[in-house]
Amino acid sequence: MISDPGRTDQLARGRELRQRGESARRRDNATARLCYEEAVLLYRGVDELLALAHTIRHLGDVYHEQGRPDLAEPCYHEALGLYRTYEKGSSLDLANAIRSLAVLRWEQTRTLWKEARDLYTSLSIEAAIKERTARVSALSMR
Repeated sequence: MISDPGRTDQLARGRELRQRGESARRRDNATARLCYEEAVLLYRGVDELLALAHTIRHLGDVYHEQGRPDLAEPCYHEALGLYRTYEKGSSLDLANAIRSLAVLRWEQTRTLWKEARDLYTSLSIEAAIKERTARVSALSMR
């Protein structure tokens, strides 16, 4: 079997960047973001779908941590698609990707309900305020 040195270099660089991103997340989200973004570009150029999915999910987490759900959500969807189509994928990886999307959606839902509550309160619409309270309570209990 003939090995492709360019592919090998891309994989090594992608792994290095992913590791740097993972290390940087605890102290420097901006560096983590740059590392993950570059690693994603490298993994897209080689046939390493599981590494790509993992890196995209972590990039989504960084976007989420930086308050960019608009960038995080597409990452989670792409990672989920890759995990679901990859035959050797770990159920833990899939579960982690589902969790990330669920947390993002939960936060978005809570924010929307809070905004609705504030508007209903300003309009003194008691039935709507009660409905909002009941729905958020039901969501919290799940």
